[in-house]
This record gives sequence, structure tokens and C-alpha cells, in this order.
Amino acid sequence: MQGNLITQKAVPVACASERESPGDAADLWARVALPAASPEPPAEPVAAPGLRLALSLLEEGVLTSRANRSCGSYVARAVPSAGAVYPYEFAVLAVENGVPTAFRIDADRRTCARTAAGAPVTAALDASALDVPDGGALVVTLTRPWLSMRKYGDRGYLYTQLDAGHAAGNLVLAAAGRGAAGALRLRFPREALSALLEAGENCREIHSAVLVPAAPADESWTRWTVHDDTDRELRGPTWRSWLESTCWDSLTGWSAPSGAPALKAAPAPLAHLSADRRPDGGDGGLGDPSQWPELIGTRVSSKAFTGEPVSAAAVWQAVSALSTPLETDLPAPSPLSATLVLRSTTEPGQDAVYRLRTGERRPGRLPSTDEVARACMQQRALAGAAAVLLLHVPRTSLAGAGSAADAENLRELAFRCGALGQLLYLGANRAAVGVTAIGGFDTPLWRTLAGLPEDDEILYALLLGCPDDSGIKFDRLATAHAQNER
Repeated sequence: MQGNLITQKAVPVACASERESPGDAADLWARVALPAASPEPPAEPVAAPGLRLALSLLEEGVLTSRANRSCGSYVARAVPSAGAVYPYEFAVLAVENGVPTAFRIDADRRTCARTAAGAPVTAALDASALDVPDGGALVVTLTRPWLSMRKYGDRGYLYTQLDAGHAAGNLVLAAAGRGAAGALRLRFPREALSALLEAGENCREIHSAVLVPAAPADESWTRWTVHDDTDRELRGPTWRSWLESTCWDSLTGWSAPSGAPALKAAPAPLAHLSADRRPDGGDGGLGDPSQWPELIGTRVSSKAFTGEPVSAAAVWQAVSALSTPLETDLPAPSPLSATLVLRSTTEPGQDAVYRLRTGERRPGRLPSTDEVARACMQQRALAGAAAVLLLHVPRTSLAGAGSAADAENLRELAFRCGALGQLLYLGANRAAVGVTAIGGFDTPLWRTLAGLPEDDEILYALLLGCPDDSGIKFDRLATAHAQNER
């Protein structure tokens, strides 16, 4: 492979050192050496109320989990990620000492770098048609596709968008759980904000922005510190892999905005659920928002499924979470559809394929255990799933050029899928049903098993069933098991 540190030569290993010139060795060492680390600026306490709020929401909505299932050496988070990669990061814009200020968030080290303040921040907000709510914050999600693509190849870009959808959607839910109606924006000009946050030059892409109004902040922000990083001359050299730069260059044009008109943010479900397919009795959607923090804090991904049947009512209660409204600027109509394959319940009469948009029930032969394993790229641990939710769109909706003026682009469709996936996770938690999401699957086979139209593409699959947490979640390992890598 061109560009590797060492290029294989057609000579015996014993002779390689004899034929290697001193210059070659020096060049090799220059490539593997690291620059010196710059001194760390002095740490300051977090003073801005909006930043405190944003950090406490990030802790609750993304970074920490109180789930009591064993995770081994894996640190549990409030949201799932393909391969436990988490290919995104955050920036926060808040008012500090009366001045609008931008902060880069280092979630691993629990530090915030103040990168810009005053007029440049105001100008970027104006150009982006965004603002910082009084006493609140603007939380920007930035994707770093390389983290996922280095494991999953090109498909890792889709996983990046799905993972970011889980995180951004959960931030809105976490804010609502505190009585603050956060609004998520996807349709806004990104150039000025990207320049302010130095996103493109660091191989990052602005995914979305969540406007969080003033609300109480818990004490989780107290573990964070702030340091000043506004003087670029004092930062020193930044290490960056040429592999990431090459990956970034390969994405040119992939994520271009659709040019769709900006819309006012309004609360609405991200997927239409026919009234005929909602659970009898009880609350629709995800229920009382005051209960959401507990659901968020105890969410888990199932490692496997036992194969035992589960209650159809519990599955429907979990699925009803898809009708929970979120405040976004996406259009109310969407090409995204959801299909539920209910294959192993304690009420066999309910086992069938359901079109959730129309309420249509399609009886017939349901997938066998072996077929589920094949359709999930031979992930045998998932073969015992009692139900599978498929999120799919007509292939024409992915066409790009020539699409309708207000058509959603891949980022927006993937956000819907990721946020809906997070709602299903929380709904399953509420209904005491195991759940896991996968991005690696055999689309033609699932299309056949679920009777989907031939021109539909499946963007996401989520499986529900009786959880078996005795093993390990294989796709957290280095190998891309979700894509049947051997």
C-alpha cells in the first residue's frame, strides 16, 4: 500500500538491513518521531453559567452512564457507537463575563479550551443564523469521520453520522428532562462557524447545533477546567496523521449541504407512527419527560439475545417511543419509513411484518434464526432477536442532484435514524426489553425477509429481544465484526 511506513521489498529479511542506507533509516525515524508537547496553560475554574449548563448536559446526555450491566474494561456512555469509536466531539458557545465565547471541549480529559471571544464569535453566530440563548448555551457537535472510517472503511462515514445523531438527539432529550426545550438545528450556513472552530483544517465537520435555554446545572461540571487557547502562536505544533488528512480529502463533496431552505425549529416526531400500531393504554411516546434522565442514565446495549420470546406489548411500548416529538428544523414530511419484523413473541398471533407509517400488517413466513444471523453479517450473538426495526428510504431520495428543493441530505436522514435509534433504546429501557443497533447488515436479504420495495435502501437496523449479557460485544473489538471482517 503506497504511503505505508515500510514498503515490502523482494529481498530476504536477513538482507534487508544490509541494503538499507543510513538516509532511509533517518527518513523512517523522522516519520515516526513526535513533536514536543507544548506547555499546558494554567487551569481555571468554569465560570460561565451557560458553559456549566452545557457541560452538565454533555455529562448526562453523552459522556456517562449509570448502567449496572457489566462492561468489562469498556467505559459505559449514555449513547451507543459503532465499535465504541465515538467519532465526534463538541464545542460550546456561551457568554463569559458578558462576552460571547467559544470553547473547544476535550471530553476525555474533561477540559475546555477558550479559543475565541468577542467580535469573531458574534460574527460567526450572525453568519450562521444562530444565537446563544440568554443564560444558556449553543452546543455544536463536530464529527471526525476518520475515527470510524479507519475501522470500517467508507461505510464508517455513515456510522459517523448515525452515532452523531444518537448523541445530538440525546442532548435534546436531556435538556427536555430538565424542563428546558432545547432546539436542534441542522439547516444553517456552516462556513463561518467552521472557520471560527477551526473545523475543516483539523478534519472535522460541523454536524449540528443545539440551542439550550437557561436551566439548572447539576454538579457534574465541577470536574471540568478551562484554559485559554486564544493565541494560536502559543499552541505549538499539532500532530496530525497523514492518513486522516488523506481520508478527509476523500470526502470532498460527500457532505455538501443539500441547499434546502432553512426552516423554523418546531417539535414533531421524526418518524410517523400509525395510530393503529401504538400500544393499548399507557403513555404514548417516551412518557413523562421528568423520567427521561433516569432512562438516559441507565441505557445499555445488549451484547446478545437468548432467543426466548418476549412480550409483544413490551415491544410495542418500546417502539412507541419513536413518536416522541423532538424540536428540530427538519421538514415534517420525510422519505424515511420504519418497518417492524415481529418474529418471536409470547403472543404468536402478533408475529408479522408491520409497516409503521401506514399500520399495514403483512402476515407470512418470518425470518429464521439462521436468516437473522446471515442478514446481520453473521453476528451470531444477535440471531436470537425477537424483533427487528428497519429504517429505510427510497433509493431516489439519496440521488442528490435533481432531488426536490427541500429534500433531506444524507446527514439529515442519518440524523433522523440516529435520533430515532436513541429513542428506541430509551423506549426499550422503559419497557424492560433488550436492544442493540447495527449498521452492518445484508440489505438485499433484509429487503427480501421484510418484503420491502426493491428500490428501498436500509440505513439502520435495531434489534430487540431478551438480553444475554454473559458474553462480550464483539464489535467493540478491533476487528470490524459488524461487517463480517475475518
